[in-house]
This record gives sequence, structure tokens and C-alpha cells, in this order.
Amino acid sequence: MFFSQFRLCHVVALVLATSCNVTWAKEQVPLNTKHNSPQPLRQYSWVRSFASIGDSYAAGLGAGNRIDWSCSRYDHSYPSLLNSNGFLGENPNRTHQYLACSGATSEEVLVKQASALDDDLDVITVSAGGNDVGLSIIMNQCIYQFFMSKTDACEDALNETWSKIENDLSGNLTALLDVLKPKLNKGHGKIYYTGYARFFATDDEICDNVTWAVWSYESQSAKQFLTLERRKIMNDMVQAVNKKIEEAVHKAGDQVIFVDYDSFVAENKGRFCEAGVIEPDPNRNGLCFYEWKTVDTGDNSTALHHAGDDVPKGSFESDIVEWTNKTLQEHPDWKFGPDEEVELDADKKGGRQVIGDTVSWLLPDFWKRVFHLRPAGHLLIAHLLMSKLAETASKISASETVEGYASRDD
Repeated sequence: MFFSQFRLCHVVALVLATSCNVTWAKEQVPLNTKHNSPQPLRQYSWVRSFASIGDSYAAGLGAGNRIDWSCSRYDHSYPSLLNSNGFLGENPNRTHQYLACSGATSEEVLVKQASALDDDLDVITVSAGGNDVGLSIIMNQCIYQFFMSKTDACEDALNETWSKIENDLSGNLTALLDVLKPKLNKGHGKIYYTGYARFFATDDEICDNVTWAVWSYESQSAKQFLTLERRKIMNDMVQAVNKKIEEAVHKAGDQVIFVDYDSFVAENKGRFCEAGVIEPDPNRNGLCFYEWKTVDTGDNSTALHHAGDDVPKGSFESDIVEWTNKTLQEHPDWKFGPDEEVELDADKKGGRQVIGDTVSWLLPDFWKRVFHLRPAGHLLIAHLLMSKLAETASKISASETVEGYASRDD
């Protein structure tokens, strides 16, 4: 008997309400230890080979400790959590291909990740589509303005994103799923496609006078503000992307399952600009996305306030560097910092400084992960995935019972 909807909602509410600012050792993840698993671990013993592919949301950018440099993968991402003892349980015979990469479009996921997957996979988790439509460009043009080329750049970016959602995204997603399905175990293999969450609450107008534009020398009239209208538009875009993903999943058949966590984040007040919140409020209890200056329990706060390791070319983080340096080249006297001036790394200012696959990073490290999920957001997705996996286990045919798979390990 798998998670009831009541039990799942109870777990999700508790996770989001109490722990969005916490980073745990994976063996200490609440509600999911060996002795307090949502299911007997035997129920998941059919998952002997699984893979995790996608973009920075699948890589878990900024959540926990960095475990891979070239793709910015972190150990509190939902794929890492799933592969831990507290979730799928200890199984020495289980394999996990973790190929998700920051900045990847669905086409890049198809070419560079899906093509590298093993065959006969029991489970594939996927997050892709946001980079196809330029959501990071909107983050630049309409929110932080690391670089703004003209006064109507935000409107242009919004229009371009709507065009890509309507005209390009469905085909990209279908192409990716068409390549992934043959990688599955023909008897019971499943693809679990995660969507995205809306970033903003839209309950009041307190944020209408808030700007997160990063340059102090930019004229006030040129800055973008988090108005109610703008927040609604950006939320509508996220929902439109989710709808395209859900449609592609439905079209692909019962081998593919959509995992939608958006409503849980919204219902538990995990977004920016929640009612009554004066932004920025980077360490608000319950906030599920990173702002600059967000510090999770367990983070090295001192290190986050300094420029850390350089970043991989083509990643979300390298876009921030490129935009910032472009502004510094045009306006070397401008000062960086939406709330207080930040001292940029003097040795790396003024040029992109690409060496091989590396881009020099010049900002405080907490800027690398803005607008990405904190550990409890990944914990939420991991719980939802476990519930979906339990549903799949309950539907495995009598000839492929859970006990039968478990006995193969004996």
C-alpha cells in the first residue's frame, strides 16, 4: 500500500514549513531514514538501474556540497537524495548515472546526456525545458539586470520567451522523450519528468516598489521592479512551460509520468514576495528558492561572501559572469550590489577570461545559485518521486513482483 495523498501532503507541508533553510547530511534527512521510510525499502528494490538527466534544477545548483565541477552537480539535489539510503535504500547492485548539467537545453540534454545513457533502465528522472525558452534571460533583463542593452529589453525578452514556448518547446520535449523511451526496461521502465515552480507570490503589492537591479549607478527609471503585473506574467510563463511538459508527457504514453511540485511550493508560502514579506528576505523560514545572501544551515557563510571557484563555460553561472563583465566594459565606474556595494574580484573584472572550459568567477559565491531550489525544495521533489515510484511498484505485473526482484539480489 503506497503513500496516501493525505500522508504525502502532510510530509510536504512539514518539510517546507520547517526546513527550507536547512542542509542535512543525507543520512539525516528527516522523515526518510532507514527506520522511518515512507515505504518498506523492499518496495523499491525493482529500481536496480536509474539515471538522472537535465538542467541546473536536476543538477541541484547550490544545494549542499558540490560533487561535480564541470556540470555543477550538488549532493542535496533530488537525484542525489533518491540514490541515498534514506530514500531508495541501500542496494549494492543499483547503478545511478547522474548526468544533469547546469545550463543545458533540452536539445543539449538529448545530444550530450540521453545519448550517453545505458540501456534497460528502470527509472529516468528528467528536468529540461526552462533553458529552451530563455527563462535565465528573463532573470537578467527583468529582475537583476546584470546587463541591460536597452530600456525595452525586458519586454523583448518576455515576448521572445512566449514565442519559444508556443512555437518550439513542444517539439523539443517530444524529441527528447522519443530518444529516452527506448532506453527503458521494456517491462516496467518509467521516465519521471519534473516541472518547475512559480517563483513569485501574487497576493499583494508590497513588492511593487522593490527592485533587485544590481548596479547602483543605473538610473532609477531604468531599473526593473517586481510589480504585481510583472510577477503574474513571469508566473504565467512557468505555468505555460509546465503545461507543455505535461502535454508532451501525456503524448508519450504511460511510460512517462509528470511530477508537478509547483502547487506545494505555492501553498506553503515558499516563493519570493509572499504576502507581508519585505524583500529581499534571503533567510526567511520557508523560502524555497535562493536569493543572494541566502545561507543554509551547514553553509560556509564566509566562503559564500567571497568569489569562489571559477565556473564551467555554458552554465547558468557563466551567463551571470558574461552579463556582469559586459556591463563593466561599458561602465567601469558602476558599482555592483542591489542592497549594498560588493567588492568584485579585481583580478577578474572587465573581461570574460575564458580558459578552456572555464570562465572566471568574480562575484560573491552566493550569486551562483539565485532562483534555484534550496535543499528542502529538492527534498519535496524526492518525496513526490518516491510516491510515484510506489505507484509504479503497485502496478508491476504478477510475473514481475517486488519480491521477485528482491530475490535476484539474494
